[in-house]
Amino acid sequence: MAAHVTAVSSSPKQWFQRKGSREEKNQQHVDETMSQLRSLRYHGYSAKPWEDAQGNIVWPWIRIKLAAVVFSQTFEMAMGALILGNLVLIMYETDEDAKCYPDYAEDFGLCPFRSDHVLWVQITNLVVLLLYSLECMVRIYVERTLFFCNRWNQIDFIIVGFGWLDFALADTLSISLLRMSRLIRVARAVRLLISIPEFYLLINGLYSSIKAILFGALLLVSVIVIWAVVSVQLLHPITSRQSYPMCQRCPTGFSTVFNAGLTLFQQLVAGDSWGQINIPLVETAPLTMFLLFAMMMTISLGLMNLILAVIVERAAEARENDHEEKIKQKQNQRARSMEDLAKLCASMDIDSNGLISLAEMKKGYDEVDEFAKLMQVMDMKKEDMETVFNVMADSVTDEVSYLDFCKSLSSFVKRDPIIMQSLVKFSVMEVRKILREEVLTVLDEHTDMLRELLPQRPQREGCNVP
Repeated sequence: MAAHVTAVSSSPKQWFQRKGSREEKNQQHVDETMSQLRSLRYHGYSAKPWEDAQGNIVWPWIRIKLAAVVFSQTFEMAMGALILGNLVLIMYETDEDAKCYPDYAEDFGLCPFRSDHVLWVQITNLVVLLLYSLECMVRIYVERTLFFCNRWNQIDFIIVGFGWLDFALADTLSISLLRMSRLIRVARAVRLLISIPEFYLLINGLYSSIKAILFGALLLVSVIVIWAVVSVQLLHPITSRQSYPMCQRCPTGFSTVFNAGLTLFQQLVAGDSWGQINIPLVETAPLTMFLLFAMMMTISLGLMNLILAVIVERAAEARENDHEEKIKQKQNQRARSMEDLAKLCASMDIDSNGLISLAEMKKGYDEVDEFAKLMQVMDMKKEDMETVFNVMADSVTDEVSYLDFCKSLSSFVKRDPIIMQSLVKFSVMEVRKILREEVLTVLDEHTDMLRELLPQRPQREGCNVP
C-alpha cells in the first residue's frame, strides 16, 4: 500500500520535471533562433562588408573593430546625445549675443556679452569639434570612398570644415560669416531627427517639395504683382481720398506697386486685417467688391490651395519612390514578426529537438490558437498544412528548423512572391508526379496487353492461309 502511494505521488513530480526540462530545451532553441534573427536584422540579410563574395575576411582587424563601433546603435545614440548638447550650446550662444543689441549694434566686437568671450564656451566648442572630426576620420577610414556617397556624411564633412575655419579665423571673419557658420552647425541636428521614422518622412517630404515650393512662390509673386498693378490703377484713386483715423498706412496702401503687393500679401496670404482698408473702400465704391472678390478667389482659394496640393503630391511621390526606406522598414517588420514566430515554434516542438515535423505542425494548428489564427489570416486550412510544410522542410529529415520555419512563415504573411512561387512550383511538381504515375500505370497496362496479344497474332495469320 505504501509503495502504491509512493508511486502515485511520484508520477506528478516526474511529469512536472519532464515538462520543465522540455520547456528549458525549447527556450534554448528559441534563444539560439533569436540570436540568429538579430544577426540577420543587423546585417540587413546581406554579407558582412569586411568579407568578399567567398566569405573571406579582406579588411584588417582594426578596420573591422572600428566598423563594428561606428555601425552600432550605441554609437548612433551617443552621437545623437552629442548633437543635442551642441544644439543647446548654440541656443545659449545666440541668447548671449542678443544681449549686445542695441547698445553695441555699431561695434559688435566691443560687446562684453559676446559668447566667444566666455572661456568654457570656447573649450566646449573645441571639444565638440574634435569629436566631430574624429567621427568623420573614423568613418572615412572605414567606408573609404563610400563615405562621400552618403549625403549626410557630406553634410557632416562640410560642417566640420566650416567649424575649423571658424575656429582658425574667428578674429578675422566678419560677424555675418560667424553667424552663418553657427547656422550650418544647427543643420547637423537634422541627422538626429532622421533616425525617427516620422521625422524622416517629414524631412524627406520637405526636401522633395522644395522645387515645388520655389516655383509655387514664384507663381504667387507673379499673380500678386499683376493684381498690384490693377489695384494701383483702380483702387488707389479711391483710397487716397478716404480718411482712415485708425490706420495711417491705409491711404497709401495701393499708392505704388510695391505697397499694393505688400497690402495684398498681408490681406490674402497672411490673412491679416482684410477689412481694415477694404470695408471702407467697398462702402464708398460698391463696384470694387467684384475686384476684391476676384483677388480673393484667385489668390487665397485658388492659387494657395493649388500650391498646397502640388506640395503634398510631391511629398507623397517622394515617399513612394523611397525604395531604400521601404526595404529597411520591410526588413525590420519582417525581423520582428520572425521573433514572434520563434516563440510559436517552442509551443509546437513536442520532442524538444529544435525541429518542427509535419505531425507537430498539424497538432499545433489544433492546439495553438496563435498559430491557427495566423494560418487563417493567410487563408490556409488544415488540409493545406502538408503543402506548406513540404515547401519549408528538408527532403532528407522531413523536418524544419526554427529559423527556416520563421523565415518561411514571415514571408507567407507578407505574401512574398518568392514563397508564393515556391508554392506554385511545388504544386506543379505534385501534379507532374501524379500524372507521371498515372501515365506509367496506363503504359504498363497497355504493355501487358500487347504482350498477351502479340504471341497469338502469327497463329491467326497461319490459320487464315489457304
